[in-house]
Amino acid sequence: MNKFITQPDFHLLNPIPRKIGRENIGWDTKNIPFSGIDIWNCYEFSFLEKSGKPFIGILRIEYPADSEFLIESKSLKLYLNSFNMAVFNNFYSSKKVIINDLQNCLKTSKIKIKLVKKNIFNLQKDFKNIDNVETKNNFEYEINPNLLIAKSVKKQEYFLMSNLLKSNCPITNQPDWGTVYIYYLADKKQVMEESFLRYIVSYRNHNEFHEECCERILFDLVRKIQPKKIAVLCKYNRRGGIDINPIRIYPKEQKLTENFLSKFQKIMYSREFRQ
Repeated sequence: MNKFITQPDFHLLNPIPRKIGRENIGWDTKNIPFSGIDIWNCYEFSFLEKSGKPFIGILRIEYPADSEFLIESKSLKLYLNSFNMAVFNNFYSSKKVIINDLQNCLKTSKIKIKLVKKNIFNLQKDFKNIDNVETKNNFEYEINPNLLIAKSVKKQEYFLMSNLLKSNCPITNQPDWGTVYIYYLADKKQVMEESFLRYIVSYRNHNEFHEECCERILFDLVRKIQPKKIAVLCKYNRRGGIDINPIRIYPKEQKLTENFLSKFQKIMYSREFRQ
């Protein structure tokens, strides 16, 4: 885990003087005749709570057009990504750090930050969101299928989802954020929800393509609980104007038109948290 940043890094921010661009346009920079604000919606904001569980939300940043500097967008992305493995008591503790860093960088005291909470996006009622399942402080951040724990159960259907899926691109090492949905018909075993949450969180430092992550989740669940049938859908946040949403079904004889996938039909083309 040493290769990952564990503290926010102010030095990743790249301020750009507004004066340069305005002079190129032709504005009199000593007497700007307009006002305004810059609004940023940051869809990849996350840190670790004291328990080790990831905190996620959409960060909305506003600052005035009369600040001396603006922020280069990729540098803000890299700066916010440096929070991913940092530990904070709560959102307000992280907010103070961001406000302080942006004030120093932009040379303005007028920074507004708001959290758009993820629960306003949890409109899918057919799947149980396990993100708030009570867990012990024993999270891991390197992929570990042994985190999955099964218990005996009668034949039954389960629909689970989590917004805490995060892996990393194996080419660029940039973070990939996703929502994972699973359906399975248990034969004799059920996956414990707490263990499945811990398993999903263990992808946090894992480098693999979206499609491979989806197939790995399927592989590990099939080995652990040996279900009658199972489907895994990973809906990833867009990058570069493209989002990837792999769905895998086991066994292969099952089709997308099967009744058990009717609930997936509702969400395959819908917009998700951060999308």
